[in-house]
Amino acid sequence: MSRNDRQWQYWLFSALSALLLAVLVWFGLNYFSRVQADVEAGDLLELRQTLLADPASLRGNWLRTLNPLVQDVQGDLVWSAGKQLGVMRFVDLPEPKRGTFYHLWLYDARGEGNEPVSGAVFRRGSGDGEWFTSFKTNAEVIEPYKFELKLELESENLPDQILLMVQP
Repeated sequence: MSRNDRQWQYWLFSALSALLLAVLVWFGLNYFSRVQADVEAGDLLELRQTLLADPASLRGNWLRTLNPLVQDVQGDLVWSAGKQLGVMRFVDLPEPKRGTFYHLWLYDARGEGNEPVSGAVFRRGSGDGEWFTSFKTNAEVIEPYKFELKLELESENLPDQILLMVQP
């Protein structure tokens, strides 16, 4: 076998090995991302049940505003001041339009200046089904008296829209 033939075989073997590795990585990432999504959904359900079982947790159903965007939305929210952690459940929350996002705000009776505290920002809805998402705050919220879900614009030219509210 000549030297050129060996180089050509080596190059072909290397190219096929790289292709096989790329295919395996692609399948592996797709598989593990599906598994991770299932685990996260299961973890959120478990977290929600744990928070609901805690008598110190606050909970409430979403109260809809007159905004037609959320006329069919249902769900609830549970918050633990001790853990500074909460879980929201949405049913039939529409996907936000391009250039908008959902933002959860918490109002604390012990907070300074009655300014709301950001709880979560997300850019997806539940579609026609049920969806859970957790939220945490950067600032401590001890006595929340109101949770507001707003539809906010990425450009700040127009006012935000309050869509849903929980008052425990």
